[in-house]
Amino acid sequence: MMGGVNALCHTFLLAPMEEGVAAETQPLISPRDIDATPVYPVIHMIKLDIMHFIDTPLSYEALTAPDLTYTLIHPLLEKYCNLQRAHSNLSIVFCLLLNRVHFIRDDNISTAAVSQSRAILCEILAIRTLRDYGSSMMDLTVILTTSWPIYSGAPQDVLVHGRREFADFDDEERVGNAIEMAIMGTAKRFIKSSSCQRVIDGIYSGRYVYQAESSHSILSDTYKRTPIHMYDPHKAPLLDHYRLKVPAIRSVLEYSNFLILFVLFIIAMETNELQRINFWEGFFMIYALGFTLEKIAAMQEHGIKVYFNGTWNGFDMVFVGTYGVYAFLRMYGVYHDRPWARAMGVDSMAAIACLMFPRLAFVTLKNNLMVLSLRAMLLQFAALMMIAAFCFCGFLYGLWTLSRNSAGYSISQIGWWMLDLWFGLDASGFDNASQFDPIFGPVLMITYACLSNTLLLTVLVSILSNTFATINEDAAAEAMFRKAVSTIEGVKADFLFSYQPPINLIALCVMLPSSYILSPRWFHKVNVFMIRITSFPILLMISLYERQAKKNGTTNIYETLSVVTERVLETLPRKFKLLNSLEGLAGSDGDIDMVFEIEDELAMESALATDDGPSNMDAIKHHDRRLSPQRQRDHDSKLKLHRNSPLLLPLLTLLLPQGRGSILLCNGELRPHTLSRAPLLNYSSP
Repeated sequence: MMGGVNALCHTFLLAPMEEGVAAETQPLISPRDIDATPVYPVIHMIKLDIMHFIDTPLSYEALTAPDLTYTLIHPLLEKYCNLQRAHSNLSIVFCLLLNRVHFIRDDNISTAAVSQSRAILCEILAIRTLRDYGSSMMDLTVILTTSWPIYSGAPQDVLVHGRREFADFDDEERVGNAIEMAIMGTAKRFIKSSSCQRVIDGIYSGRYVYQAESSHSILSDTYKRTPIHMYDPHKAPLLDHYRLKVPAIRSVLEYSNFLILFVLFIIAMETNELQRINFWEGFFMIYALGFTLEKIAAMQEHGIKVYFNGTWNGFDMVFVGTYGVYAFLRMYGVYHDRPWARAMGVDSMAAIACLMFPRLAFVTLKNNLMVLSLRAMLLQFAALMMIAAFCFCGFLYGLWTLSRNSAGYSISQIGWWMLDLWFGLDASGFDNASQFDPIFGPVLMITYACLSNTLLLTVLVSILSNTFATINEDAAAEAMFRKAVSTIEGVKADFLFSYQPPINLIALCVMLPSSYILSPRWFHKVNVFMIRITSFPILLMISLYERQAKKNGTTNIYETLSVVTERVLETLPRKFKLLNSLEGLAGSDGDIDMVFEIEDELAMESALATDDGPSNMDAIKHHDRRLSPQRQRDHDSKLKLHRNSPLLLPLLTLLLPQGRGSILLCNGELRPHTLSRAPLLNYSSP
């Protein structure tokens, strides 16, 4: 039986992959070269250089001024670029960003300012060192995505000391790649650089297949794992399960999964029954459990620091905690017949709505400036509120102590009056202040009101305004930084992410025990089989879309769907092209492109009218690049007809009546001249 399953897996699933992917999955750098690269000496060489040349706080503008550029940055840049080129050490950028993380973590008040300047210099050098390979996309990809062993090249006494002094020391430790170091060090200028953005865009769109490394995966499948490599949809298998880990595809799938979860939540809320768990509520609980498993695995995959750099991952973790409380109360109340638990479970479910609606709105408008600013503003608001609440607990305790001697108010009642004063809703605290104590009661209440309602509000507005202004100054850098975070988050090593909720629950129950029983080769085969069976329609749609995108030269879903839809409409008979009658509803926007395309056509005509040879073809190619993709096919047909015009003109002479006549080239066809537009080909019969 095992042999039959093996044959089935190999024939139906694995054989196409082994044939089509053999060439494209060749790694850009071999593991042997990675292990042979000295990293540890370079890290400390850079640290000593930076500390030697920077011993006073300097701003970014001062470090990039002409004097320091030529006296400091250029000599260091020449040194590191020579080490990168002559010695083939591609870990220089990683080492620079690792030193930035080290310097930026300095919280000593006496050296923090200098360390910030050193961190800025590390980022500047990393940007310019990476630019040295700007013409080679493969080298850029290797530099930014390779996870280098940080103790490679370390002296033997360092390794011995590390093993002796640190219990968790690992001489093969890898702390991440250059992009992850840039995220951990908030190197937004580095991420915004054109060289880094080219790599991030390539990984995000799936042109470069980057398989992350992680030792914390729940469902790990490292058999036949290859480092980053190029991807060609025409050479890849039809059901390529690795495409489920492409960040752009992952973002669409995650958005769709959350949209399904949102719809199920609304249905479960409207149809829930207090006494029992009905079908829709049970379905929501199962689907939400799969969603929760995915978020927990994502946090374990990259660690808390990288995970919480995500835009709305905080919302997801609050949802996970609230969902856990809701599910426990509902199941406990129904199973043990506890009315209070059942009712509280429904109330907890209602509280989830406060998270679902804003998260859906913010993810839909993820690149909006307000949404980008709101994340940082929420963090600062929460931090300030917690500090203020802790400080004002002193007033609460003091008033409660005074109340115990005279008025006898409870601590909850006093806390409610203080909240009313905080938000400016009610003055009951002032009315009852003298009942606490004739002297200290009014003094404490007035002091609290001044600090909370006046001072705190002014400070809060100032802080949030400054945060918004800072992000608004360079919103593009903030958006690119968030995209880099989502790209690294989307590249998952854990194969649990290849199963969509709630199927990932089944995969966890089946594949996790199998990983301890089967050999790595057999586990890989069974895992690929399960992924392709459970995600068959998704993989088929991905494959068809990527082939169409590669064929049409489009870069996003909207352009691909537009070109495919236009091609389908062109194949229909004219009487079925109902959309043509609706073009007027779109207004005059379509005439804007015509203004430029007419000029392109006239320039092409003038180039063809002369006999300059190769220069004319250069002009034609130049105008080919300027045409929009939607009109490229019409342009090609016109160009072909122009090239054959010497053979057609004698025939047209016989067909035209005597006298002057003109011919109009329209959509690749020769028609008699009308007054609608000027002819592209004019011919006078004798």
